[in-house]
Amino acid sequence: MALLVPNIGEIESLRYLIAQNNHTAALADQSPRNLVLKLYTSNTTPAESDVPSTTAYYEPYGVGNTNAYGYAPTTGYPYCVNNRTDQDYTSQTGILLNGSRWGINNVASGTTATYPEQTFTFTGNAGDVYGYYVTRANNMPYTVQGVEHFASVGIGTTVTKGDNSDPTIGVIGNYYITIDPDVSVDDLTLGMVVGGNAGIDTGTKVIGIDRALKVVYLDKALLDNIQVATDPSVEFSFSKITATGHQLVAGDVLYVAAGTANTTTESGTYTVFSVPNADEFYTTPSINPTQNGAAGVGTCTLYSSLMYAERFTNGPYSIQNNGDQIKITLNVALD
Repeated sequence: MALLVPNIGEIESLRYLIAQNNHTAALADQSPRNLVLKLYTSNTTPAESDVPSTTAYYEPYGVGNTNAYGYAPTTGYPYCVNNRTDQDYTSQTGILLNGSRWGINNVASGTTATYPEQTFTFTGNAGDVYGYYVTRANNMPYTVQGVEHFASVGIGTTVTKGDNSDPTIGVIGNYYITIDPDVSVDDLTLGMVVGGNAGIDTGTKVIGIDRALKVVYLDKALLDNIQVATDPSVEFSFSKITATGHQLVAGDVLYVAAGTANTTTESGTYTVFSVPNADEFYTTPSINPTQNGAAGVGTCTLYSSLMYAERFTNGPYSIQNNGDQIKITLNVALD
C-alpha cells in the first residue's frame, strides 16, 4: 500500500527536488545542485518512460531540428551564468536557476513550486522549439554532453578492507560485514562488487553503507565467517568511466546511456562519486562493477539528467530571426 504524502510532506519534498533548501548556512553544501532550464527541438511528447537520447530532448544548438551535440551552439542558445561563487557551470547550456527564487504554495490538495519567468533570446535561426525540460546542474561541456559513444567504461580499481591488525568481520548468514573502526570507508559506495574472501558469495554487491558504524550491507548472505582466524580482508571492485575533459565533480548527477558492445552497464541516472583526474570518474551506484579482474566493457553516452519536461501547448515555436524569444514560467506540482 502506497503511503499518503500530506501537504507538509509535499512541501519538504519539493524543497529538496528544486534545491530550495539552501537558506540555512549549514545546509548550503549539502543541498542538491541547482536546476538548469533547457529547451528541446525534437518532436517529443513527454512520457513517464522518457530518457535523454540522441533522438529526444536535444537542445537547439543548430538549425534544422537536428541533434548538434558535440558542436558549439550557433543559434545564440545560452551558456549558463553562475549564480553562486562556489559553483561553476559556465560550460553547460541553458539557464541556471537559483534555488532561492522558488516560491512554494499549497493549492487545494496539491503543492506547487513556481519560478519567475525566464527568457531565451536567440541570435539566429534555431528551427522549431517543441518544449522545455529541467535537469540537475553539472558542467559537462558541449564537446562531451550528448555525443554518442564519446565515453568508455572499463576496469577501474579494487579496494581492500581488513587485515590481521584491523580486520573486517562477518558472520555466516548475515547480510552485512563490519569494517574495523580504524579503517576508512569513504572510498566505498553502493553497487560495488564484493569478493576476495571465501565467505562472500560470487556476484555480491553493496546495497548500503552506514559510515558512522562502518557497516556495509550486502545483497547476498555470507557463506562463511569472516575473521582473523581465516581471512579478515574483503575486496570491493568498481569500474571507471573515461571521458576526456568531462569537467564533472563529485556530487554531479547525470544520465549514462549504455553504448555499443557494453555487456553489463545499465543505462540510468548516476551520481559522480569521485574524480581521480580530468578524464576519468567513478559513479554511485558503481557502474559496471568488476570482480577478479573481469568486466563487461564498452562505450556510453553522457547526458544531463531529465527531471521535468513539458511540451508547449501551442507549439512548436519557430525561431528564425535574431532577437526571437521564448519566455517560460516554471510550475512544478505534487498532488
